[in-house]
Amino acid sequence: IRIPDLSARPDEIGRLSRALRGMVKALYSRIDSNEQFAADVAHEIKNPLASLQSAVGTLRMVHRDDQREKLMEVIEHDVRRLDRLVSDISNASRLDAELVKEEEEDFDLLAMLGNLNQYLGEDARAKGIDYITDLPAQPIQLQGLEARLAQVFVNLITNAISFCEEGDAIRVWARRRANRVLIVVEDTGPGIPDQALSKIFKRFYSQRPVEHFGNNSGLGLAISKQIVEAHGGVVWAENIRPTEADVTSEPLGARFVVGLPV
Repeated sequence: IRIPDLSARPDEIGRLSRALRGMVKALYSRIDSNEQFAADVAHEIKNPLASLQSAVGTLRMVHRDDQREKLMEVIEHDVRRLDRLVSDISNASRLDAELVKEEEEDFDLLAMLGNLNQYLGEDARAKGIDYITDLPAQPIQLQGLEARLAQVFVNLITNAISFCEEGDAIRVWARRRANRVLIVVEDTGPGIPDQALSKIFKRFYSQRPVEHFGNNSGLGLAISKQIVEAHGGVVWAENIRPTEADVTSEPLGARFVVGLPV
């Protein structure tokens, strides 16, 4: 049904027309987004399923115990990968509705970050990584969903830990500006490939070493971006370089910045 465009009218009917057309446009946008999400999900699930099918078919034909054991490891890895993928997809598909339903509350951002730094710092140090924090002395009050924003910072920090090796360092710091607070997670890991900087927050995109293949769904950063934007904030990623004037220089690490209104 095509809704006539009466938005030029200066009366109640014009306002109603504008409101209805806006709602229809938002609805179609959501439908398109859901269709794209479903297509992405189908594509991502096909990969481990194809690997499983190949491994099971080969398992029927091999007789050596060492070969069968290797194929069983492949099958177990793909099953874990599917389980992780389905769980993350389920969380991502519910996120929109939950962000709308959950009640926003006032909370101290620095107290939340302090708690996260305490236990995530232990994980980093156990891996031989220096964990440095630099937070303001005065509390920073925010209104929002504390648990959801904590999910964002847990994701950013655990990502940094996973890319760092013994001897590397992670620094978590925050600064208050006039009407915004910046929270930064930076590390001395390998940095982000230049071609990945524009894709890193897209669903199912993952740029990890071969040894970590299949251990992540590629949804973590996309979910983090969705949560931050639902709070009226922004998040971006960049490389730390020895000099900003030379963009071709090797990165010294990666930096993720979250900006939130206060």
